[in-house]
Amino acid sequence: MRKTITTLLLLTTIFSVRTFGQKTISDLTLNAKKLSVLNAQNDFDASVGSLNMEQTAIFNATYDLDVFKYFKLYDYDTELKQAVFKKTEEYQNKLTELKSIKAEMLKTTYYVKIEDKFNDNNYDIKRKGFDINLGSNWGMGTMSARTPKSVGGILFKALPTKQVAESTIGKGIYSEELFLPISEEEGLEIENDKGNIDIYFLFTPTGKEKSVIKFLNSDGYWYNINHNDIKSEKVRVVVANKSSGKIYFDKTYSYQPSASKK
Repeated sequence: MRKTITTLLLLTTIFSVRTFGQKTISDLTLNAKKLSVLNAQNDFDASVGSLNMEQTAIFNATYDLDVFKYFKLYDYDTELKQAVFKKTEEYQNKLTELKSIKAEMLKTTYYVKIEDKFNDNNYDIKRKGFDINLGSNWGMGTMSARTPKSVGGILFKALPTKQVAESTIGKGIYSEELFLPISEEEGLEIENDKGNIDIYFLFTPTGKEKSVIKFLNSDGYWYNINHNDIKSEKVRVVVANKSSGKIYFDKTYSYQPSASKK
């Protein structure tokens, strides 16, 4: 009898660890800061949007140590006014404060969440996973232009995306897709609850990078658009159910620059 009770207790403990020890998306984002993302502007723009304008300004001003933009010192609207103000004790105090904020930023985990990417996307039975469209090189208005391998205006060069020709739109138009391998069983769960499935990109900023984007606007003209994106060399991609918290995919990608040729 005692042996039976001991066995039952052991099985109960194992079951409890497996059932209640599994992490949910809430566990992963508990100590991370969310960056709000603007949704795509219209059906013709396949991008996942960008950080809202106010948040973008603050995020970049912090990294650039731009005292005027971060503290919204709009009265210093000429180079001379700014140059004179930089000689003051007030400016030095604000700069010291902003340096401290930037130092904290560079060790903080943030996350960008994108929604509704599974609504019109079914499981690829041959490849065992889902292809997620991250954006394209055309859209309505040049503000919708996005840097390849970016999500919400944050550049993740480690993402193993591929460019796919958009034959229905026209020659030279490409969309960018990210493949997420997921088992058939969990893929079926996702297909049956697409509205609750979100993708999370967790990262810590590591720098900024300039890019020139070839973008086709809806007016029919190609533009070379310059971006200077905050980037992260490492990104953790998580697919989860926002209702249940269940995680279906969790992988960290790290960027490895190619070796320079001698």
